[in-house]
Amino acid sequence: MDVLSHYSSPVIEFPATQPIEKQNALVDNCTGTDPPPLSLDAGTETQEMQHVATQTEQCCSSKSVDYDERALAKWLRQICPLVEQELSQPTPLMEDQQSSQCTLEEQLQVHTYQKLTMDSVENSQGLAIWLCVHTNNAPVLVATTVAPHDDWCEHVEQQLKLFVPQRMSHGNFVVYSEAKALPLKSCLRSLCTNGFNKQMFAGATMDGELFVWLYEQARAGGDSSAEVKQLHSVSSTYGAAVALDWVTEQRLLACYANGTVLQWLVAKQMTLDWEYSLPASVATELTTMVSLGLDDFVLGTNNGGVYRCWSTSRQPAADRSNKQLQLLALRRHRFMVSTLQKTEMDGHQIVVSCDLSGQTYYHDMRHEEEDTAQLIVQIPLPFKNAIACSRDANIIYCPSSDGALDYYRISDGARGHVKGVLRGRGQFIRISDNGCWLITGLYGNEFQIFYIENNFSE
Repeated sequence: MDVLSHYSSPVIEFPATQPIEKQNALVDNCTGTDPPPLSLDAGTETQEMQHVATQTEQCCSSKSVDYDERALAKWLRQICPLVEQELSQPTPLMEDQQSSQCTLEEQLQVHTYQKLTMDSVENSQGLAIWLCVHTNNAPVLVATTVAPHDDWCEHVEQQLKLFVPQRMSHGNFVVYSEAKALPLKSCLRSLCTNGFNKQMFAGATMDGELFVWLYEQARAGGDSSAEVKQLHSVSSTYGAAVALDWVTEQRLLACYANGTVLQWLVAKQMTLDWEYSLPASVATELTTMVSLGLDDFVLGTNNGGVYRCWSTSRQPAADRSNKQLQLLALRRHRFMVSTLQKTEMDGHQIVVSCDLSGQTYYHDMRHEEEDTAQLIVQIPLPFKNAIACSRDANIIYCPSSDGALDYYRISDGARGHVKGVLRGRGQFIRISDNGCWLITGLYGNEFQIFYIENNFSE
């Protein structure tokens, strides 16, 4: 092995080109103060990119630009409310929708409760109302079927059935059983419960008759039986009333397709209080109605119109044959108005309107002069034109195919679904005043009753 020896390499020096003692002033070329050249290369000049859709300039001069301030202000007035509405009601993400759906179905549990079988012909529709509470927070039910027909009804063997909930011997349950069946001369076009006396209800037949009935719970010894007494019956020359609603305990409104509204005074005798007809300028067919108070109601039409009619003063009795009311057009639908419901939201009176496409408007009745309909809901496909609302108007219930039920929470867009076991497509839904019971139909010849178990305060 060679012995390593100490060896020093020669130093290679790179002498400086500038004297070390000399100091040079440094100049930043980026901040130079030299004057710009006399001409610029147009091919490399930086151009500001502008979107054609939002362009508000009248000319494209490189030195001076004039802006159309009126066009800009108009565009801002159009876009700002839309942006504000989008920010106030953001669309939830798919993950949020799934999680909120689970939360909704856990907090608002809707159960299929009981099926009711009716005598009906093919393609019949259902009609039902809830009366007073009988037992276990369960109200009495009145139901009937409407056979298919056009302008008049040839089915004379129709029945109005009364179902009374009976407490079961085991468990805290009730079962609806048929207690009474009333024969009808023809099919009923509309049914309505008296909200001021829920033992009283009214119905309008296809042949133009108007009936008022009273439900009574007769007790004999230890047994109890239900009775339905017919109080009044009147005929109208306007045909079948498309909608009925009670103004007070003794005042009944009847709405007809030709634009006429009649108010009946129901006492010892049933007499006509006043008559009102829509102006000739509103040439349309009425489809539905809801009463807001004395001489105050909302009408829905077959061309999507929604009108509020009201009077601030009482007319003399001599002038009531031709009632004079103020008319206000609310936000218009694109299709026929199929549902009108009165409810409350945040302590304010709200009218909910729904058309054939499933589009739902919430009309705030405080805004008489200008209907804003601030809340607009589009029910998801498939379209559903029959809806019912919860007491606070935050939940919308819709009948689905095969006895199923869909419900939506307006505040966050959450959706719930209850699977059905029937066949057919439901065209009718009605919720009880206490918000605990729903009935939908008609599926073939059966109604479906649902029970709503609310685990949170509305």
